[in-house]
Amino acid sequence: MLVALAALLALSVVFELLPKVRAPWGMSIDFVAVPILIAFFVFGFKEALALSAGLWVLLCIMGFGSFIGGTMKVMATLPMFAIPAILAHLMKRREVIFSLWFTAIAFPLALLVRCAVTVVLNYYWAIPLFFGEPIEVLIEKFFFGSIWGFIWFVSAMNITQGVVDYLIGLAVSSRIVKLKILE
Repeated sequence: MLVALAALLALSVVFELLPKVRAPWGMSIDFVAVPILIAFFVFGFKEALALSAGLWVLLCIMGFGSFIGGTMKVMATLPMFAIPAILAHLMKRREVIFSLWFTAIAFPLALLVRCAVTVVLNYYWAIPLFFGEPIEVLIEKFFFGSIWGFIWFVSAMNITQGVVDYLIGLAVSSRIVKLKILE
């Protein structure tokens, strides 16, 4: 398992270094967190959390956003596996994570929590620190003074990235588990 987790962490770093996919509206979409979700679906919460910590250290060292970008990537990814882990734990049945009904509940809830976390962190910490200006000035500059525009923008970006992370991670993991590749 340790070798598989190390390989997943290395894959996250490779995805960080590769050129990003551009959405038609200009957003950069990456696959950096997909191996973290694979670690969760295949091995469990603790392993995904450990991989997230390793990814944070590596992104802080070599990432393009450095400390801010690495922290935001990990904080945005955490709800994507923590919420399904909590729900599976409450049901006392980890094997439900691959079921369609579980995905229909856990996935939107994880996206909702991801959006809440990233809106709060971007508002109070990341964006003002990154730009070196008060958030009110930045909302006026970039969002025409609308807090709702800010919330929509941050949420839309995180929903898009969350869909990529979760659904690709789930699809790859279900195949890995079915084929018993990492046993």
